[in-house]
Amino acid sequence: MKKLIVFVIIVIIGYLVYDNFIKEKEVVNINASYVKSQESVSADAPTLSPRQFGHYEGTVKNVGDKSLSNLVITYLIDGQESDWEISSLSPGDSVNFVTKTVMLHHMDSAHYLKSIVYDKE
Repeated sequence: MKKLIVFVIIVIIGYLVYDNFIKEKEVVNINASYVKSQESVSADAPTLSPRQFGHYEGTVKNVGDKSLSNLVITYLIDGQESDWEISSLSPGDSVNFVTKTVMLHHMDSAHYLKSIVYDKE
């Protein structure tokens, strides 16, 4: 029974050390939504189905204690990269963003956050 209690205490201490000292803290907080739009259809147009486009728009906030430079947020929409970049973001600052618009090839295309890359100052 003593071995079990010692083992549980060691596991708890290990988790606390990992969570507070080893694990990388969240530096960027993103609140974004996917926006899909389409062209209008004309009877004189060469195609009858309108083209559809997609992009992300939202807010990015630096929740860390150091300035971030060369921040690039990349989303993957229908297999195509849609990104946004800013040269610097100070601690506590938030900025609205709109990624590049991409033309969609599928009606219900997959989309997700691919990466967030930045340099700490």
